[in-house]
Amino acid sequence: MCMQVKIWRISILVAMCCGVMWGAKIAPIDFKVYDMPTKDSSGPSVLIMSGIQGDEPGAYNATNLLLQYYTIKKGNIRVIPVLSPHSMYYNSRGVYGDLNRKFATLSTTDPEYNTIQKIKEQILRPDVQAIFHMHDGSGFYREKYINDMLNPKRWGNCSIIDQDSIEVTPYGNLKEIIAQVVAHTNTGILKPLHTYHIHNTYTATKDKEMQKSLTFFAITHNKPAFAHEASKTLPLREKVYYHLLGIEGFLQAVGIEFERNFTLDPQTIAKLIDDPNITFSIDSLITLPLLHLKSPLNYFPIPQSAKTQLQDLPIDSQSYIVGLMHREDSTIGIKYGMRTMGVIKPLYLEFDHTLPSVYMRIDGEEAKEVKMGTIIQVKQSFWIESKEGYRANVIGFVKPGDTSPKPQEFDTLIQKNSMLKRFAVDRANRMYRVEFYKGKAFAGMILIDFVP
Repeated sequence: MCMQVKIWRISILVAMCCGVMWGAKIAPIDFKVYDMPTKDSSGPSVLIMSGIQGDEPGAYNATNLLLQYYTIKKGNIRVIPVLSPHSMYYNSRGVYGDLNRKFATLSTTDPEYNTIQKIKEQILRPDVQAIFHMHDGSGFYREKYINDMLNPKRWGNCSIIDQDSIEVTPYGNLKEIIAQVVAHTNTGILKPLHTYHIHNTYTATKDKEMQKSLTFFAITHNKPAFAHEASKTLPLREKVYYHLLGIEGFLQAVGIEFERNFTLDPQTIAKLIDDPNITFSIDSLITLPLLHLKSPLNYFPIPQSAKTQLQDLPIDSQSYIVGLMHREDSTIGIKYGMRTMGVIKPLYLEFDHTLPSVYMRIDGEEAKEVKMGTIIQVKQSFWIESKEGYRANVIGFVKPGDTSPKPQEFDTLIQKNSMLKRFAVDRANRMYRVEFYKGKAFAGMILIDFVP
């Protein structure tokens, strides 16, 4: 990742699956927990969560940007950006039912039973002083009925508490804190329709459904908990905008000091979400751009073990909502939240990590070391110096006179105009795979980016 974080891979028992999406059977996917670096840990400690329902991209894109672009000056923030990755990948409220209605009672045979236990463990940690839980909700909440989209049964654009207060110090004054969150959020509303309101559900006496929720579980265990909703009616950039305003209002209310390195407005947020510089790596040997990939990527090397254990495959990215998912047709989806950015037709191979780098001459310059998993910019030509015991294969290049089924393209001058564009991995036809092999094993990939 681009920032130093402690990562806990929360182990979830893979239960017998009764998949409901496209007839597929998928197991619950482990959620991840991130402790944001802090300059001064003496301040408050809070837990921020999203993605408990997979069809709420405003919430999990906001925590994704929080992790990437905010610096904590004083205090401690633990973030779970996606509580239900499997539901997020399918854009489903809940592949196994609503995860936010499983905190009261739950059968041990429920596929997400262990997920719920692990979430409860995070909530009940002694160092967690307050919880901020984010959602996308329908319409726009109003205390009194106005019309079908603005009424007490809508959840969009409101901040939620289960009751006015709990007997705990600090932050037991729930109503006062959520009022600060609402006030701060309303300093940035884009139009009057978007105005935020406090929604007190009075859960213990008036809302049996909410008695099954995460926040009610928290407050009944003396953990101050707050929820913040953005309207599903809004475009993604505006949902994320209001969620970040809510996060900032919450952090200010509890006394956590922070900085962000971008202007908080919907236009900037849209650019950050669709940043063309976002990449992801597979098992440290392959790096690809996340955006603008051709699809499918054919005969693409994937570790043999991933055929049955895809979620154990190390994936790294600047983004915290990137992953891979098996598809019904035996391909692999490249996921960015709920979005499928590309499809891989895998070539399952053994992966070999004995070749950390090769030497390359770029555009006639002196040879330089290039690590596996690098995207390297080239203007016109490149040359890869030979490495004994390994084979280089430039996908999209045909060496004159070479009819070998296993091309060897070390010590060959490869020109931009000799590349076959249909083999480029990107839609702009700029990027080409250079694959390295040790015998039958895949030893790494370097991506050539022919820049204009």
